[in-house]
Amino acid sequence: MRACAGRGREVLGRFELDVSIVVLAWEDYDRTRACVLSLPREAEIVVVDNGSSEGIRQALSEFCAQKGVRYVQSGSNLGYARGMNLGVRHTTRTNVILSNNDIIVHEGAVERLLEALDDPAVGAAFPGVVTPSGVAQTEGGRFLSVPVGLAHATGLSFVLPNLRIIAEPAKADWLTGPFVALRRSTLDAIGGVDETSFFYGEDMRLCWAVRQRGLRLAYRPDAVIMHEDDATAKRRWTEEEISQRRTREFIRATRQMAGWRGRVASAAFVVGVLLRAAVGPNPVRRAIARGAVEGLRSR
Repeated sequence: MRACAGRGREVLGRFELDVSIVVLAWEDYDRTRACVLSLPREAEIVVVDNGSSEGIRQALSEFCAQKGVRYVQSGSNLGYARGMNLGVRHTTRTNVILSNNDIIVHEGAVERLLEALDDPAVGAAFPGVVTPSGVAQTEGGRFLSVPVGLAHATGLSFVLPNLRIIAEPAKADWLTGPFVALRRSTLDAIGGVDETSFFYGEDMRLCWAVRQRGLRLAYRPDAVIMHEDDATAKRRWTEEEISQRRTREFIRATRQMAGWRGRVASAAFVVGVLLRAAVGPNPVRRAIARGAVEGLRSR
């Protein structure tokens, strides 16, 4: 065995990338298959079947056996965080990538993310995300601070871009994570993916935990993946329900992570959300308002 360029190794004449990729799947054979086939063969791949029905379990199990991919059954739908943590426990390599199943990885993306992790100051590396039609989709935001919450409530965020919730990926406090790379040591140090939420909010919590350890995020737009946004969620929930759940978990995470400042910021932000919902009969805005109030009330 010998190391190769710090990101891989040669084992018995075969090159291996020093990365384990955990793919989380639920009731979706076709997308999971396409995702796995787009991954580098030199990576260790673990597919977690998060409580799919018998037919899909059987198909995924057979496919993984054919491709030399580790197949793990959760037994029930554990949610995103618990499902990912289950998969990570079956990995063996130095670096880990947490992957949705509704993505296609472009050539070279994994290697570029691992290159970013070569910098010890980087705690997590994120790719450039595009839609199936090729439109840039990478999303980033700011943590909800008191100034950001007040700016949202008063409308100042419309004229002060630095106080908006949404931020350019390169300047964001946190990035959405359909495909995120971390060193296994970093993931272990932060206690894995935060299991507080069943679904949504995990990426912001992950970025918060990484930054709390004094590490930064790396955004690599040249590491490209295609993501079919909310492919799994859209089979369970309407657009309004997704907006409501996302907002609720955003507020919950802020209140839980940021102490009294988070509680003040969340209250101010919710005032702005309620004012916007009152302006017109937009069903998505009303759903966001419901989610914001639920986030304030929940623990």
